[in-house]
Parts: sequence; C-alpha cells; structure tokens
Amino acid sequence: MNTNETNKGEPYSGPSGGLKKPSDWLASEDLPPGQDVDVTIEDVLKYRDVKFEAGRALPIVGALKFAGKEKQLILNATNRKKLVKTFSSDTKLWRGQKIALYVDTNVRSPAGGITSGIRIR
Repeated sequence: MNTNETNKGEPYSGPSGGLKKPSDWLASEDLPPGQDVDVTIEDVLKYRDVKFEAGRALPIVGALKFAGKEKQLILNATNRKKLVKTFSSDTKLWRGQKIALYVDTNVRSPAGGITSGIRIR
C-alpha cells in the first residue's frame, strides 16, 4: 500500500526544524538564521551514555537547560570553553547568566566535514 494513500500530508510553514524527527536537543535548524537568540541558563546538566542518531554514542554529555525553553543545548568543547572564559570554570556560576545563541555555518562536524552548529556569544 502506498504511504500517500493511508497518511495524508498537511501544509507546513515554519522553521525547517519542525520537519525533523523530534529531539530533546537544540539543533541549528531550531534557531532563526542570521539572528541571535537571547537565553538565560537555568541549569547545567550531565548525562551518561547518550546515544545519538546514526549510532554515535558518548559516555558523558554536558548540556544547558534554558529558562522557558524545552530543548537543551549539548555542550561541545568550543561552547564549554567559551562559558569558562566568560563566567568561570565553576558551573554554579553559569546559572542565571544570559547568553546569546547563534548559528555558525562553518563548524567542523564529528565526522570531519563542515556543517552548521550552534555557538555562544
């Protein structure tokens, strides 16, 4: 049976992130291109044994939870170092801090290619 016969599509207008598989993690597609998004760090979280799409897994993942936002930002090394330089290496001091998120289109992916990624200002 053809999928189009059993599942009717619906018109969609909005950010391309609305067309991807649901995720708890913030992705570059979730942010408006060319604009900063101001957020307040509510909490710093540590997850163990996190599995991502395509089978990639990490034993420990740090993430930021933002006030009033559902999705969390996984902390890569670049963003973590930016927070350390800006606020301190003590993550307790990150809570309540305001930061701006933006999309950088020249980020090295874990696979070695260039992709878009979220950066902190």
